[in-house]
Amino acid sequence: MDKNYELLCRKAVMHGPLESLFCCVGDPVVGNPTQLMMEATFQSMLFPARYLTCTVSKDNLASAIEGIKALGFTGANVTAPHKVEVIQYLDGLTDSARLSGAVNCIIKDESGKYIGDNTDGKGFHTSIDNITPVEGMNVLVIGAGGAARAIITELALHGASKITIANRTTQKARQIIDSLGPQVKSTLKSIPFDGTLTIGAEYDLIVQATSVGLFDPAGGFEITWEPKTSGVRIAADVVFNPVDTNFLKGARNAGATVVDGLGMLVYQGAIAVQEWTGKDADCEIMRKALEEAFTI
Repeated sequence: MDKNYELLCRKAVMHGPLESLFCCVGDPVVGNPTQLMMEATFQSMLFPARYLTCTVSKDNLASAIEGIKALGFTGANVTAPHKVEVIQYLDGLTDSARLSGAVNCIIKDESGKYIGDNTDGKGFHTSIDNITPVEGMNVLVIGAGGAARAIITELALHGASKITIANRTTQKARQIIDSLGPQVKSTLKSIPFDGTLTIGAEYDLIVQATSVGLFDPAGGFEITWEPKTSGVRIAADVVFNPVDTNFLKGARNAGATVVDGLGMLVYQGAIAVQEWTGKDADCEIMRKALEEAFTI
């Protein structure tokens, strides 16, 4: 730990204000590197804080959120499987959380209320927007869980023309379409998916938004890529470990520009840090912390 930062944290304990408290709640959370990324950026910002990684079962989620409130945490991250369930225990939602129907970030506002936000979709959009604007894109999203809902929401809000959802459970895809469709200009539709998929040349952006392949280098779907002779083709995976997934390898071989899950993870974290602290995070430091975590 940097000596200046260590001294700052000691002074906070002895003279106040106390260090800000943050956490990540989910089940499982072993292998989730958010704590290492957040602690690295807090240190680089000289912002005295502590970040905990907490295993919270579904049965204990309500108690965990009450504990976060009672202990005065400044903010928290929420990961699977709680991103939807947690909504009922919060004091309010941002537009991104409301439209996506999922929360991955909790912010304590100036009045002391705990507001749910969704920085997943915002972080994903940033990782794509760094390459090219999403406005007018024809998008295919594989999955209909919390991450997919957030991504679909942000892509629609930023002007994607068409968004097709491929998911094993068509009812989940239909729920997204029915709730989000009337509130955005994008055309939303679903297609059947059984783990095997042919990706047509009409798609400009293909998003693998499930947990398939997470911590499993051999994991993946059976995907056939039709040739695309003109226009942009970007393939993005939300899985961050391994960084280079089988999905991305196949997309790269098909000539697509690939975006790994670290981009979304870093940018959504940077947005959360800004909302929690009012300060800009160093994305390079955050990504380096993640890359170092995966070598442990």
